[in-house]
Amino acid sequence: MSDPMAPWWQEVHRAAQLLASTVGAAAARAGRDGVYTAPPGTPQPRRRRQAGSLRHLAEVIRTERLAPGLSVDKDIVAGVLAGDLRYITDPTAVVAVARAAHQIGGVPFDDTEAQRLTVASQHVAALVEAAREADRVAPERVPVAAQEKSPEPVVLDAYFTTRRPGRRRRMLIAGSAAAVLVGAAAGAALTLRSGDGADGGEQLADADCHLGAGGTDIVMETTKVFKDDTATRLDPTLDFDAMNGSARYDRYQGRTYYWGRAGSDDEAPHAGGTRVRWRTADGRWRSCATALAVTERGYVHTPAVATTIGGQPVTVQICLWRDTPHRENCTAEVATG
Repeated sequence: MSDPMAPWWQEVHRAAQLLASTVGAAAARAGRDGVYTAPPGTPQPRRRRQAGSLRHLAEVIRTERLAPGLSVDKDIVAGVLAGDLRYITDPTAVVAVARAAHQIGGVPFDDTEAQRLTVASQHVAALVEAAREADRVAPERVPVAAQEKSPEPVVLDAYFTTRRPGRRRRMLIAGSAAAVLVGAAAGAALTLRSGDGADGGEQLADADCHLGAGGTDIVMETTKVFKDDTATRLDPTLDFDAMNGSARYDRYQGRTYYWGRAGSDDEAPHAGGTRVRWRTADGRWRSCATALAVTERGYVHTPAVATTIGGQPVTVQICLWRDTPHRENCTAEVATG
């Protein structure tokens, strides 16, 4: 069992997540209300791009030069939205992501708002320095006093846990704070996986998608029942390199369903795919995967998995992968009960 987090680092992560949630709300609005426009001088993509995605935000920041002296890519954007201390403490990056999100969403963003975010970012940076100093002078790590469990936030039909999948090479996310859900969008921490081996511990391979499911628990033809544009997208997206993907959920016949979608850039197409993993209280993961051919110019979708199966709440996780070289990005586990 890992040591409890020192109270000064708890304060750091609370402040970082609060700031990340503020910027994330603007990014969610951009994804909901914005329209993707290709950068000047570049042709419009043959396949529809998602407005407000990590890639789109980074493109706007570079095109509009919103981050002077800083080269911003989608990984930095993801770091800001996730509350990564490497990026959330950089006021230039924080303000640039927020300004780009407001611009895409058609919402004004004035100097007062920029200054407020700058001060908040500097405050997190000051807390980080104070926490590091406390680590140096404290004789030992101060355990966190036992506290009453705070009530879980009620957000739509699911909340995000801080559990991480037992895989290798996780993206550094600020502490173990729960991902923040704002407005109609849900924030999801990303997990990066590479194809160079699993963890040292023995792990069971995922079982078949339909094991333990029946009836309408799993919708195989997702796009015939659901529409991506009307569903709620989890933020940040799963994009990396030339791969584009996201996790979404929506209601159908009184139930909530989760699914993933995947695509690849027209200019540098790659084969890969997306999958939704689910499990009930028995702890065995099932995997519902859909492959993406290198020749596919549209999106592919996983089956949609209900949040209750066999009368039990399920935990889901949505992943995007690339075949060569192998890499996989996954959301954090989403507990639905």
